[in-house]
Amino acid sequence: MTNMNNNEGIPSRCWCGKGIVTYVSKTEETQYRRFFRYVRLTCFCVFKQRKKENHLFKWVDDAMFDEIQRIDEHQTRIAEEIEDLRISMKKIVEEEVMNIRIRSM
Repeated sequence: MTNMNNNEGIPSRCWCGKGIVTYVSKTEETQYRRFFRYVRLTCFCVFKQRKKENHLFKWVDDAMFDEIQRIDEHQTRIAEEIEDLRISMKKIVEEEVMNIRIRSM
C-alpha cells in the first residue's frame, strides 16, 4: 500500500486524509470499470468548497499495475542485494580458507 501523499500503487487515503472507497463507473466509455475515490463529504457546502481541489481518483486496474510494478522493482533490488551478499560471503570464506592454509604450513 502507498501513503496518502503518493499516487503510485494502491491508495489507502486521499491527500486530504479522507478514506478511499472503490466505485464502479457507469459511463458508456468506461462502463463497469472500477476506480478508487476519496470518501465524499455529506455536507454540500463543504463539498462545494472542495470540489475544485484535486482529490484522489485512480482506476483500480492502473493501481494494481503500479503496485505489481513497484513490487517487481523491489524484488529485483532484493535479488541484487542477495547476490552482492553471496559474492561478499564467498570472498570472506575464501580469505579465511587461505589464512587457515597459511597458518597450517
